[in-house]
Amino acid sequence: MSETVVESYIGSGIVYVAGRDVGNASGVKIAIEQETKTQPNYRGGGGNAAEITKVKSVKLSFTMNDFSNANMALALRGKVEVLTAGTVDDEPITAVLDGLADTKFMIDTTGVTEVTNEAGAVTYVKDTDYVVSAGGIRALSTGDITEGQALKVSYTKKAGNAMQALTESGAVVPVVIDGVNDATGKPWTLKFFKWSPSPTAGMDLIGDDFGSFDIEGGVLADGSIVATGKSKFFVRSAA
Repeated sequence: MSETVVESYIGSGIVYVAGRDVGNASGVKIAIEQETKTQPNYRGGGGNAAEITKVKSVKLSFTMNDFSNANMALALRGKVEVLTAGTVDDEPITAVLDGLADTKFMIDTTGVTEVTNEAGAVTYVKDTDYVVSAGGIRALSTGDITEGQALKVSYTKKAGNAMQALTESGAVVPVVIDGVNDATGKPWTLKFFKWSPSPTAGMDLIGDDFGSFDIEGGVLADGSIVATGKSKFFVRSAA
């Protein structure tokens, strides 16, 4: 009599896309779409005389809970550029009273910021004539700056990175999930050989709860795998 094997499962793991840890990912799912063709039985009695089912597509999807620019670039077909710290002198801006005149770079608000008139002859007072944020300069209607006035701003730009959205063509990357069955403590891995993520349908960027966004892509057949009995799509290994 064969042994009945029972293995309960609660999955957790780390998702690596092209070797990069994407952080806290949840809702990892595989979806397989099938196409069935049938040949009716014309000899009486109804039903089908033959049937064949083919795999139409394989999808891998998951939810990103970490809003790094690298993750957002993956979901928005973007490119990440490094931003270096440094000083910006006399950048021209146009005042918007009680609104934002955005600057070319993010402002390091811990550094020194100076705002002058276009000629540079008048220096305005921070927190009296204007306030500073990472996004730029907000001229105060209670100060001496006028609406639409041409200004110059000097500031320290903040180091970081920038994500240029929708600039890249679709990438094809490997995905590895290094997992653990929390019900048993046993390790498992899933390796997807070729994954082509599609742009996300949308992102909630301001709210009162932790943010997340979904990403989905097609798992493509790896034509380099030709051995009999070996999957061209993905393989799961488990202890």
